[in-house]
Amino acid sequence: MDKLNNTYQYRIIKVLGVGGGGINAVNHMYLHGIEGVTFVVLDTDSYLLDASPVHNRILLRSDMTHRSAAEESESEIAAFFDGDTKMVIIVAGLGGETGTDVAPVVARIAREKEIALTVGVVTIPFQFEGTNKILKALDGIEEMRKCVDALFVIDNQRLTEIYNDLDQSNAFAKSDETLSTAARSLCDLITVKNKICLDFNDVNYTLRKGGNAFIVSGFGWGESRVTKALQNALESPLLKGCDVFSSQKILMNFYYNSDSEFPLLMEEMIEIQEFMKNFDEEVDVIWGMSFDNKLVDQIKVTILATGFNVSYKSDINPLKNMLSQNS
Repeated sequence: MDKLNNTYQYRIIKVLGVGGGGINAVNHMYLHGIEGVTFVVLDTDSYLLDASPVHNRILLRSDMTHRSAAEESESEIAAFFDGDTKMVIIVAGLGGETGTDVAPVVARIAREKEIALTVGVVTIPFQFEGTNKILKALDGIEEMRKCVDALFVIDNQRLTEIYNDLDQSNAFAKSDETLSTAARSLCDLITVKNKICLDFNDVNYTLRKGGNAFIVSGFGWGESRVTKALQNALESPLLKGCDVFSSQKILMNFYYNSDSEFPLLMEEMIEIQEFMKNFDEEVDVIWGMSFDNKLVDQIKVTILATGFNVSYKSDINPLKNMLSQNS
């Protein structure tokens, strides 16, 4: 898929990988060629930073608490959020020391700039990682919520519902990949060219003060392919616990092959109208289209939504109590 050149106009996105999981996800994004984005990695471990292909690195002091180290490096972190920055994405795996303690500090620094849309994309540990990590991650989520406009939460345990062959040797790689895919999908909504009726302002409007957020993609082909793509997107186990149809803002981008014998037709837009009947009449909806000639005759849809109800939050206290009893 063609991307915009890394021009002045599109150096507005800063993606920061915090801690091991965040750095791995950002490395994945960097190596798979997302243009128009500035990448930064942060950690107390010089080895992790040296091993990263990302050139922008911040080594935090290791002789103090991670939060204190991040606060001490505030000016260095803030330097990346210059006047051209319009969106900051903090990517982290929660449950460990660095990601959980440093990510909220980075988010707070970005948000205090006021000029930037601040977004968190984080993971919760697998159950086999233990009680303490899960409890720490849940606390980290609440800290992140205070510091970001929108928060994407990926529960790693749900990946086991999608990939039956996950074991400890490949589970973390799949978690990093999923984290990377969520952040990349968000960037693609802005950086992919050949868009119709969609730009950064639309993404900004959808995410600004959006709270709970998700981004998923689906594919469809054949008869009623638009409906199939929408259903495929919403079948993701990553949406478990999310009341999708209570969303307050929705952005949908459709991708199709401009050279296909079956281009996206106006009559197919009726399928979108039928889909939207599931939502409240007052929901804000933005839609756009992009060309992706790798799709052949398929339709792809990416759905970005915010402001929905999530049962996950009500499950936190019972889960904490259960885990505490088992610890």
